[in-house]
Amino acid sequence: MLSGLLPVLTVVFSLSYLLAGVVAMVYNITSSILQPLLGRWFDRTQTTWLLEAGLVVNCVGMSLVGLSPSYVILLFLIGTAGLGSAAFHPPAFSSVIKSGAGSKAGALGIFLSGGNLGFFLGPVAAGILVSYYGLPGTMLLLPVGLVVAVLLLKFRKPKVTPETQATEVGGPANIRLVALLAAITAFRTTTISSVSTFLPMYFVTRGDTLILATTIASIWLGVGILGQLGGGFLSDRIGRRPVIAASLMLGSLAFYGFLATSSWLSAILLIASGILIYANWSVIVAMSSEAAPRHIGTVSGFMLGFSIGVGGIAALGFGAVADHFGLHYALVFFDAFALVGGAVALLLPARILKTTPS
Repeated sequence: MLSGLLPVLTVVFSLSYLLAGVVAMVYNITSSILQPLLGRWFDRTQTTWLLEAGLVVNCVGMSLVGLSPSYVILLFLIGTAGLGSAAFHPPAFSSVIKSGAGSKAGALGIFLSGGNLGFFLGPVAAGILVSYYGLPGTMLLLPVGLVVAVLLLKFRKPKVTPETQATEVGGPANIRLVALLAAITAFRTTTISSVSTFLPMYFVTRGDTLILATTIASIWLGVGILGQLGGGFLSDRIGRRPVIAASLMLGSLAFYGFLATSSWLSAILLIASGILIYANWSVIVAMSSEAAPRHIGTVSGFMLGFSIGVGGIAALGFGAVADHFGLHYALVFFDAFALVGGAVALLLPARILKTTPS
């Protein structure tokens, strides 16, 4: 919801682009700091109730944002939502990876497509609720989050099977590979966080209405669902490296084409960029879990937490660049990071050699 709320919050609290970037940064940094630690704790204790607790804390924090009386309280609520995200994701990733058997990236693609669906609906929901009910309208989504948490608690079956036990067997972590994947994640996240946060504002400054701006931005996020699904299953068949490298480089070029053209061609390129740039995330997470098979919660928490942390810093940097050079130039500049990430992905191994514990 944050990207859809940000144009309104900027006006209500008289924020510069830099201070608007701080809002996104607080959420991202709060979430990223605790994710690896909670992932490590989950690996040791298998504390599955973190799923429901994290979901509730995240939803409460974001729903109360619309009632915030000041910028400081706004940052506190955003940080609370980030804490909930940090608690939810490590056990969620671990559960999905262990259930994926021979199609880990495909299973992650399905799981992450749910996240992309949320990113798709969030800006649209924010635009509609704020347009009709004002900022307090965000409270209308709180019951939805609480109901989903109850359903998750009801239907979750935290049982250890021989299949899930088998997925935990493996050799020591390949630190160099994890570091390389983290570097690629930093480049792709710099582009994605900047675009997803400020794309609605780009259309608003161009003269479009808030609802139209948030809808267009949501389409860019929504088509990422196709990318997550397709990229994950494709990498299970042709390999991780080609999917990661090609999707980032082609996605970056497509987004630049969107900025450089107009009319229907621009819209088609925007859609293509969303599909391509998002197609690699499930592949990266799957490859990182294969690089550290005995520490799935830790490494997945690290990768997502690192991604969110970089995204917060990127949003702050984007705001500073946009203040000095304008939104269009900032979008062009930060889009190039995905292109660099695709080039770095060419250094990935063609396959991960299987090792056994000593």
